[in-house]
Formats: sequence, structure tokens, C-alpha cells
Amino acid sequence: MADVIYKRLFFDWGGRCAYCDVGLSRQKTGGKVKASIDHFIPLAKGGPNSRSNRVLSCYPCNLAKGDTDPRETNQWPHIERRLAEIAAAPLISHRRLKEILPELVKQVYA
Repeated sequence: MADVIYKRLFFDWGGRCAYCDVGLSRQKTGGKVKASIDHFIPLAKGGPNSRSNRVLSCYPCNLAKGDTDPRETNQWPHIERRLAEIAAAPLISHRRLKEILPELVKQVYA
């Protein structure tokens, strides 16, 4: 299941870290920059474990953000806007996701 969530995040965020915009690997552990799934509003601070609260993040940005709650710091308003867009977008099927990911990977590394 985590692999499907990661693939969806890779698609939703265009294969790039939500915080620093670095291109990430299609595989969570592949590539030069490790990727991670970050809860924008930390679970420990009441954030939901849902698509509308998960971002694709490089490992260094995830570590730097830690348990920072953007509601308290007013950081990353562009990410909040993108999460709202993602939440409003229809969820594509896993089969369709598998079909379009290779093209997205090409675009990230072009």
C-alpha cells in the first residue's frame, strides 16, 4: 500500500519535492536523493493521514521540517494551495497511474 501512496504522491507533486523542488526518484529509495512522504500538518498535531495532507518530500527537507506545524508558522502557503487542488482533483485508477508515470519520470529528468 505504501508503494501505491508513494506513486500517487509522485504523480500529484510532479515528481518533485514540495519544499525545495528537487526532482525525486520514482522509487522511494532509488536515485541520488532519497524521497519520503511527509504529513504537511503533522499527525501528532492533528493532521489527517489522507491525500489532502501528504506531500512528496526529499529526505533532507522532511528532516528539516520535522514536526513544524505550518498553521503556527504561516510557512509554505504554496503547498497549502496545492494540497487543496489535489484534494479537489479526482483520484485516478492505479492502472492509469502505472501507465502515465514513465512519461512523468522522463519530464522530471529532462
